Amino acid sequence: MLNKVINAIEKYDMLSSSKKVTVALSGGADSVTLLYALLSLKEDLGIELSAAHLNHQLRGEESERDEAFVKALCKKLNIPLVCEKTDIN
Repeated sequence: MLNKVINAIEKYDMLSSSKKVTVALSGGADSVTLLYALLSLKEDLGIELSAAHLNHQLRGEESERDEAFVKALCKKLNIPLVCEKTDIN
Protein backbone atom coordinates (compact mmCIF):
# COMPACT_ATOMS: atom_id res chain seq x y z
CA MET A 1 0.00 0.00 0.00
CA LEU A 2 2.81 2.44 0.78
CA ASN A 3 4.09 2.03 -2.77
CA LYS A 4 0.66 3.12 -4.05
CA VAL A 5 0.88 6.25 -1.91
CA ILE A 6 4.36 7.06 -3.20
CA ASN A 7 3.28 6.39 -6.80
CA ALA A 8 0.27 8.72 -6.46
CA ILE A 9 2.42 11.46 -4.92
CA GLU A 10 4.89 11.17 -7.78
CA LYS A 11 2.28 10.78 -10.55
CA TYR A 12 0.38 13.91 -9.51
CA ASP A 13 3.48 15.86 -8.43
CA MET A 14 1.94 16.48 -5.02
CA LEU A 15 5.07 17.62 -3.22
CA SER A 16 6.79 19.76 -5.82
CA SER A 17 6.10 23.10 -4.14
CA SER A 18 6.10 22.21 -0.46
CA LYS A 19 7.37 19.68 2.01
CA LYS A 20 4.68 20.54 4.54
CA VAL A 21 1.73 18.16 4.43
CA THR A 22 -1.49 18.58 6.40
CA VAL A 23 -3.91 15.67 6.50
CA ALA A 24 -7.60 16.59 6.75
CA LEU A 25 -8.32 14.15 9.55
CA SER A 26 -11.99 13.28 10.03
CA GLY A 27 -11.32 10.33 12.29
CA GLY A 28 -12.68 7.90 9.71
CA ALA A 29 -10.80 4.93 8.29
CA ASP A 30 -9.63 6.68 5.10
CA SER A 31 -8.07 9.74 6.69
CA VAL A 32 -6.55 7.76 9.57
CA THR A 33 -5.00 5.31 7.09
CA LEU A 34 -3.60 8.21 5.08
CA LEU A 35 -2.14 9.74 8.24
CA TYR A 36 -0.42 6.47 9.19
CA ALA A 37 0.87 5.96 5.64
CA LEU A 38 2.36 9.46 5.46
CA LEU A 39 3.80 9.07 8.95
CA SER A 40 5.53 5.88 7.79
CA LEU A 41 6.88 7.67 4.72
CA LYS A 42 7.75 10.93 6.48
CA GLU A 43 11.52 10.40 6.45
CA ASP A 44 11.64 9.00 2.90
CA LEU A 45 9.57 11.90 1.55
CA GLY A 46 11.31 14.52 3.67
CA ILE A 47 8.01 16.02 4.82
CA GLU A 48 6.72 17.83 7.88
CA LEU A 49 3.40 16.24 8.80
CA SER A 50 0.47 17.85 10.57
CA ALA A 51 -3.28 17.30 10.75
CA ALA A 52 -6.43 19.40 10.76
CA HIS A 53 -9.90 18.47 12.02
CA LEU A 54 -13.16 20.39 11.68
CA ASN A 55 -16.03 19.28 13.87
CA HIS A 56 -19.13 20.37 11.93
CA GLN A 57 -21.36 19.44 14.89
CA LEU A 58 -23.75 17.55 12.59
CA ARG A 59 -23.91 14.24 14.45
CA GLY A 60 -24.10 15.25 18.11
CA GLU A 61 -22.13 12.98 20.42
CA GLU A 62 -20.68 11.05 17.48
CA SER A 63 -19.04 14.26 16.23
CA GLU A 64 -17.64 14.87 19.70
CA ARG A 65 -16.23 11.33 19.83
CA ASP A 66 -14.58 11.81 16.43
CA GLU A 67 -12.95 15.01 17.65
CA ALA A 68 -11.75 13.37 20.86
CA PHE A 69 -10.36 10.42 18.89
CA VAL A 70 -8.47 12.71 16.49
CA LYS A 71 -6.99 14.71 19.37
CA ALA A 72 -5.88 11.57 21.20
CA LEU A 73 -4.42 10.00 18.04
CA CYS A 74 -2.39 13.07 17.13
CA LYS A 75 -1.14 13.40 20.69
CA LYS A 76 -0.10 9.72 20.72
CA LEU A 77 1.66 10.05 17.36
CA ASN A 78 3.16 13.46 18.21
CA ILE A 79 1.57 15.08 15.15
CA PRO A 80 0.68 18.79 15.36
CA LEU A 81 -3.09 19.27 15.10
CA VAL A 82 -5.30 22.23 14.32
CA CYS A 83 -8.80 21.48 15.57
CA GLU A 84 -11.81 23.72 15.08
CA LYS A 85 -15.49 23.42 15.85
CA THR A 86 -18.34 25.15 14.03
CA ASP A 87 -22.08 24.61 13.85
CA ILE A 88 -22.73 24.63 10.12
CA ASN A 89 -26.49 24.45 10.59
